[in-house]
Amino acid sequence: MYETHFGLRRRPFRATPDSTCYYPATAHERALDRLLAALAGGEGLVLLTGEPGTGKTLLCHCLLERLGSSVTSAFLTHGRFGSPAGLFQSILYDLSLPYQGRTEHDFRLALSDFLLVNYAGGKTTVLVVDEAHHLGPELLEELRLLGNLEARRGKALQVILAAQPSLFATLSRPELASLNQRLMVRTAVEPMNVQEAADYLLHQLRLAGGTPQDVLVPEALEVLARGTRGVPRLLNQAAHQALALAASAGARPADAEAALEALAQLGLDASADETGEGDAVGPTEDPAALPEADHSEWRLTVPRPA
Repeated sequence: MYETHFGLRRRPFRATPDSTCYYPATAHERALDRLLAALAGGEGLVLLTGEPGTGKTLLCHCLLERLGSSVTSAFLTHGRFGSPAGLFQSILYDLSLPYQGRTEHDFRLALSDFLLVNYAGGKTTVLVVDEAHHLGPELLEELRLLGNLEARRGKALQVILAAQPSLFATLSRPELASLNQRLMVRTAVEPMNVQEAADYLLHQLRLAGGTPQDVLVPEALEVLARGTRGVPRLLNQAAHQALALAASAGARPADAEAALEALAQLGLDASADETGEGDAVGPTEDPAALPEADHSEWRLTVPRPA
């Protein structure tokens, strides 16, 4: 691809979540802190929400890494299960336990037994269910019951639901009133503001072994930060496409034209500016007024919001 052209050791903008590339944006760190505090506080059910592409999956991986060997963990990558049996099978499989040739009742008993024995041995089990907005009421109720499993000192299982905001419509159903009440800790991850979005791109380039000013001009950096509205997945896609376009044209560094063309190919409107409260660039400031002198840091020289 373009790695050699730009002097990079590897592709800087990954298509899949990679915790080694985590950027500690303010909203992500805040959500991560709340999740860790909820688990430390013994909560049985915790909810993490965010729009598509805002980094929920990566945040969950980082959470489990920070917990380390102090817990036993299972990570379900989606919430599409046809029945409770399918849900139990997936959990057992991820825990490296027997998961075939049993009835739904057997699965439930086997899982409950493991959780209690594991807790008696000094470990809590943390279950992360990604794409939890696909879960129906029956499966959400099963998770509530598992989250209720207690020993003398606390919860044998702690469940984190990572979902898009559409899950709230399901949670509002009358039959899930008990689950809704037990979701005492709810946190959301938001897109990055312009300042952090630009810094995110620089962070990924540095991790890939690149010299930022040799890869993206400041104008391209801001075009990408604004055009993607700070959504990490879109930042990765647009920056990757901009570098590919520049490399194919033999250009180095990639300029604003390559960034604009990349946004257009992704169907993103670079002219729209819906940055909201967290925008780092005020409406009266010149978006082209980016630094050229200090390329060692090479950040947008606009004030962060108070």
